[in-house]
Amino acid sequence: MDIRAWAALSIFVGVIVAIASGKVKSTTATLLGASVMALSGLLSGDQIVAAIDHNTVGLLVGMMIVVGILSKCGVFQYIAVKAVKVTGGRGSLILWSISFITVILSAFLDNVTTILLVTPVVLSLCDLIGLKPLPFLMMESFASTIGGTGTLIGDPPNMIIGSIAGLSFNDFIRVMTPVALIVWGSVTLYLERCYRAELSAVNAEATARLNQVDESKLITDRRLMAKALLVIFFVLVAFVLQKQIDVEPSVSALTAAAVLLIITGVDDATIIRDEVGWTTIIYFVSLFVMGGGLRATGVITAMAHGIATLFSGSPLAMALGILWVSGIACVFINSAAFAAIFVYVVAEIASATGMPATPLYWALALGACLGGSGSYLGAAANAVMADLAVKNNVGISFGYFMRIGLRVVLISLVISSAAVYVICKLS
Repeated sequence: MDIRAWAALSIFVGVIVAIASGKVKSTTATLLGASVMALSGLLSGDQIVAAIDHNTVGLLVGMMIVVGILSKCGVFQYIAVKAVKVTGGRGSLILWSISFITVILSAFLDNVTTILLVTPVVLSLCDLIGLKPLPFLMMESFASTIGGTGTLIGDPPNMIIGSIAGLSFNDFIRVMTPVALIVWGSVTLYLERCYRAELSAVNAEATARLNQVDESKLITDRRLMAKALLVIFFVLVAFVLQKQIDVEPSVSALTAAAVLLIITGVDDATIIRDEVGWTTIIYFVSLFVMGGGLRATGVITAMAHGIATLFSGSPLAMALGILWVSGIACVFINSAAFAAIFVYVVAEIASATGMPATPLYWALALGACLGGSGSYLGAAANAVMADLAVKNNVGISFGYFMRIGLRVVLISLVISSAAVYVICKLS
């Protein structure tokens, strides 16, 4: 690598270190890194524009608007309370119910939104029935990551990989959803065993208090809910028929957002301002620009050649190598940031070695998404959950989360290794 490549790599590593230190917000760090790359001439104006994956950005904005409108009617809280009531107040069944609801929601919503919706419900329910919220908060955090792994729209790494690799919504359902479900069941069983004592501390009075909650009152606007669910149904159909109708997911999501804004009569300026995570959008745009800088200076090519040499035995060895490298890396690096850069490394590896690219992309998607369960650094949803927990007097330290999270990552990667083996054999 030449001096320009080392400069680009140094900027990127500096950004990651700044984020990991916790002293600089991730959006600020990535925006500064992208600006330094641009101002130092490491990539041109045309390269900056070309580096931004507009499909991913459009998909994020569209789904944020859709989910933001739907969240106004209280449907997510209704689903969570309804599911927990059928457990009769039994701790282990409540854990499974919260886990199931979270994994389903996060398959279609971004993980941070899922955490923001489910956490208040978990805290209030635990207070109502006298259970410690720690097991349920940990479970919802892991379930949100696992659920997001199963679909194209559930987790930003999948959006990035799907867009660059040309993988459709149906492709993710066919390949990733079964793996995610197996991982989810295994991790929930592990957490149930891990927190056996805490889950057994339920008394008869708790069941009576639980039954007094009227979940129907949580739905605040039934007309809005009906309109939003109808539009979401059609946008999911568009995702499923993506290849047949030749419409990108971003176009479907943005169209759904526009239609919802029109037919619901909500204040569009308020929704766009408050419900779209503009800091998240800037974060991803900045990541794409930095990725463009790493590609333009040859860093991506050098990384690809190094990994290709290390795992050059067979496509299976390469796929497993990518799975474990990405899974371990995403314990310490934000999974979206890693995927935004490493997806081009995978493309370069496939081009240089002649190996089939698709199994390698699946390995990257599994590793990047599931590795995010390892710590606060891997997935923004983990940090959001911990912050909400602290605000409600439930302390979850970085070390404690990582101790449990690393075991969850190990379980996830072992199962994913078997899945990658099957994927490679069928390819």
